[in-house]
Amino acid sequence: MLFTPEFENTTADPNSIRTLNNILESINEKVAVPPQISFESDYGDAYTQSNQKHFFLEKMRDKTLKMVVPAVEPPYVNYVNFTDAAVTEKGYGPGVVIEILKEIGKRLNLTFEIVPASGSTWGEYLNGSWTGAFGQLVRGEVDLLAGGAIMEYDRSVISDLTYPFQFEPTGIMIRSPEKYEDDTLLIVTEPFSWEVWVITAAVILISGVIFLGMTNILRKVYKEMSVTPFESIWVFFSIFVQQGLPEQPRSWSCRVLVALWWLASITLSATFTGSLVALFAVDKTNLPFQNIEQLVKLVKQGRFEIVMDENSFTRTEMIARSKLPVYRDLWHEMNVNHKVKYVNGISRGVAFVRANPGYALLGPMATLNFYAYSDCKVILLNDGILPVYLSIPLAKHSLYSSYFSTKIREMVERGFTQKWIADYRSYVAMQKINECNSTTVGPKSYLDLKRAQGAFWVFLGGVSIGVTLFVGEFIFKFFREKMTKHDDVGKPFEEVTTVSPNSIQNIPNTGNLDSIQPSEPPLNENNIADNWSLRRRNVLNLSLDLSRIAN
Repeated sequence: MLFTPEFENTTADPNSIRTLNNILESINEKVAVPPQISFESDYGDAYTQSNQKHFFLEKMRDKTLKMVVPAVEPPYVNYVNFTDAAVTEKGYGPGVVIEILKEIGKRLNLTFEIVPASGSTWGEYLNGSWTGAFGQLVRGEVDLLAGGAIMEYDRSVISDLTYPFQFEPTGIMIRSPEKYEDDTLLIVTEPFSWEVWVITAAVILISGVIFLGMTNILRKVYKEMSVTPFESIWVFFSIFVQQGLPEQPRSWSCRVLVALWWLASITLSATFTGSLVALFAVDKTNLPFQNIEQLVKLVKQGRFEIVMDENSFTRTEMIARSKLPVYRDLWHEMNVNHKVKYVNGISRGVAFVRANPGYALLGPMATLNFYAYSDCKVILLNDGILPVYLSIPLAKHSLYSSYFSTKIREMVERGFTQKWIADYRSYVAMQKINECNSTTVGPKSYLDLKRAQGAFWVFLGGVSIGVTLFVGEFIFKFFREKMTKHDDVGKPFEEVTTVSPNSIQNIPNTGNLDSIQPSEPPLNENNIADNWSLRRRNVLNLSLDLSRIAN
């Protein structure tokens, strides 16, 4: 059966969401009092004595092992069938765990008998006993659990956990938000964040100040170009917008500064152009949060709630036991304010999140990745939380523990586990089971006015500023001339003394200009009166000959 999200009749099922009373009560009891299990354990390594090389192969061959499949969770358990005909029929493998069991079964000629699961899928330790699949393993009803079990201390005490075949973080899945289309009037500012714009403006100002100081100092030595503070800043703004300079600097220091600025501006221009093209051509999705810290903040605000699988409380216990502040706050919201819902299985959790915004599903990253890959109405965050190791549990002190661990380690080191996961991912991609193929309209092949209006608004803004400055220059010139005339009228008349050529007499032919002295007629009462009259007339007509005025 092809792996597809099971959405039918899941969100409407009243049994798909359990009440929190028993769940939270059992988890609080388990976290508050560490379990006292009466089993002897040599727990020390992450897996049980997998370094032993002496296997009792003859005792292990030709046996029948009973196993239980706790849950079908791709890509670890896609379906339960050990025949090669099933792979040919379905077109994809049974999953990583089943592939491992098939390979070991071929080497030892083993037969696997599937036992139906009882109770919850994986089970937990409650009131001194284990429930679910681990309960069957403890009671000796089965020899192994066919699934990817999270490695933890409680489980290692009552079972032999093999060498881990996968390192997996916990994924966060939410409903896909609405697509983002930028209709802002200043779309040209979108390619860069506001931090980049602020830093660019600051660098232009700082470079202008440095350039101004360098030109003022070097002008005395290299006859460097002379610039005002405004012109100095405008030089680097012109470089930033890919404009030429009216005058090139003459000194090498200023030339190097300008040349490196040209190189930086080319890089910024290419980045700006590429980001702007991507902004027009690619739809952008605005996520309500980017990490667990932001999610916890939204949970506190009542805008989000947590959804988890009720069949395994391991991740819930990890949150409850964590000492990190972010997980302590999350556990407080889950335990005290009951901002958590438990669903019966990952598929039901995906269906619930898909149908209801404002919920975040926490589950195995690889499994959620396939759901997100096959349905565009859910999205998986890139960063995971609460990383864990996955292994295959066997009965305590099983004869097969060391052999299983050794062979699993060899498969992991040779890349078989990752290959099986990649093969299944390729198969899902080829099936094109994304339902958005029939509902999503492809990107437009042209740039419409709705998305390009920002550029025209910038153009109109530039024209408006240019016209305003044009009018302002004439107004400034008018008031400046008016103020200049006002200053000239307010000044008192000054006496102007001119020397006529006729007043120069008896110039000796020595070439010494200092010896040239104007002739001074003797002063008398008539001369004084004439001098006063000429001075008053010269105020109105400076072309009069004042050679007769005595000093």
